[in-house]
Amino acid sequence: MSASPDRRAELIAAAVGDDLDDAETSELRELAAADPTIDTEIAELRAMTDFLGRRGPTEPWLESPTPPDLRERILVATGDSEEQAGIQQLGTQRFGRQRLGVQRRSAGLAAAAAIVGVVVGSGVVLGVDAYRQDPTNPPTAITGPPGTLGAYEEVAFTTSTPSVDIEGGLVAHTWGTETVLEMDGISDRGPYEVVLVDRSGVELPSGTFLGSDITIECRMNAAVLRQDVTEIEIRTSGGAVLASAQLPTAS
Repeated sequence: MSASPDRRAELIAAAVGDDLDDAETSELRELAAADPTIDTEIAELRAMTDFLGRRGPTEPWLESPTPPDLRERILVATGDSEEQAGIQQLGTQRFGRQRLGVQRRSAGLAAAAAIVGVVVGSGVVLGVDAYRQDPTNPPTAITGPPGTLGAYEEVAFTTSTPSVDIEGGLVAHTWGTETVLEMDGISDRGPYEVVLVDRSGVELPSGTFLGSDITIECRMNAAVLRQDVTEIEIRTSGGAVLASAQLPTAS
């Protein structure tokens, strides 16, 4: 079973906010059966929500009272009659329950998006690093042999230039393989290309980047499953291999 990215994000946000009904719970379980990364994302977002909640504002939420003449002022300003207002009120009552559910879901989705923004904006290599500093709530790291979905697999690179230092790894996904890189000593502008090589020798481009005098951090994706990848190469614009890594066989 598959779903659109928006629907997937909506269900994840609702799960994080404990706002799923029975039908949605069943739908989410079917999606998670085909995409194990869904459970990983829910666990990480719940941990992040808990972390931010414990360190967020401690003052109570304040709501200003609604002025008693607000209704009359709106009717005068919009030119609506009492009869029109009555019709609108009936419509509001008819669809109020559905609208309330949409508002709750939208709020949950916005909260999840904000959390993702915090994680991405922090520039960390691993998404869960943002809250690892909390010793009372350590996250559960995904571990396993190469090819385990969601697990970070460290890779040792060999460089053709001693001044170049590259650290990184791979993350296996259902849709392909993510390459995570942290590089120093690549001051020439480039550009440079990251290529994954599969078992049959086919080269699959994963992305490009520019050189910099400061540390380069990037994530790149290729549509090839981790178990089919045997080598990573980082090449110059002229095709020379700047760095490479031989990969163990994935299960």
